[in-house]
Amino acid sequence: MIITLPSFAKINWTLEILGKRPDGYHELRTLLQTISFADELTFEAIERGIEIRCDHPDVPRDETNLVHRAATLFGDFTGAGKGVRVTIKKRLPVAAGLGGGSSNAAVTLLALQKLWETPLAPRDLFSLGARLGSDVPFFFIGGTCLGVGRGDEVYPLADIHAEYLLLVNAGIPVVTREVYANLPELTNQKAVAKMPLSLEAAYATIAASSEPIQLHNELEIPVLARHPLLLEIKERLRQSGARGVLMSGSGSTVFAIFDSDQARSGAQNDLSQPGWLCEPARTLSRAEYRHTLGC
Repeated sequence: MIITLPSFAKINWTLEILGKRPDGYHELRTLLQTISFADELTFEAIERGIEIRCDHPDVPRDETNLVHRAATLFGDFTGAGKGVRVTIKKRLPVAAGLGGGSSNAAVTLLALQKLWETPLAPRDLFSLGARLGSDVPFFFIGGTCLGVGRGDEVYPLADIHAEYLLLVNAGIPVVTREVYANLPELTNQKAVAKMPLSLEAAYATIAASSEPIQLHNELEIPVLARHPLLLEIKERLRQSGARGVLMSGSGSTVFAIFDSDQARSGAQNDLSQPGWLCEPARTLSRAEYRHTLGC
């Protein structure tokens, strides 16, 4: 049996850091969104072992790959005792704040249930996903979600729609743990007090036709300080007519929201250059996301 599935990216409409947790991670609140830009993963049943194939030079093909880790975890948990060959057609940039590795891991857990004919209870699926990464559980749901805790506690919200997105990545890899290590000190009281206001503002204005979008990402603070080129990209997108511009996740991809395909195309032409990703996209609703993945 062979299964081929898209592995969609995500952006963050908002991302707020509430403080340090006892387990060493950061407590956060974020609005997550699936978008149409995707890798493609093909799963083929083999007698034994886990094989990863990918022609992207920055994607490992050993046990450090999240797809490999997801397949290993699934096999250990279920005792399936079967093998899989996974071919990754990589389109998402690596270490770019788009959740590419987490999405790949989530799709692997979804695909192996069918490929190895070993279904998981939803509780077990989400538990395995959380062990692989904070963003992984979100990719079992899709659409617009609120992420809390480490981001792995995910709650579906009414879908936010944005038809004309543009993703810009200048090829700057960003290591997530270094971003969090360079955050200024925050207190739980400060963050919790302001969180409902920023979430409400973002939710109410993202789809507004004329008002500026109140996007917010506190991880921009350390990333933009270290990579001023991203500030330049944000300003160029604003000058091109974007009504909302933000770095996604821990970076370094910047996304912009436009009111028309014409405006987006103009910005794409302005920013496109060798070595940069400049990719049009749109939001994916929860229903479309889950239908496409067959879950």
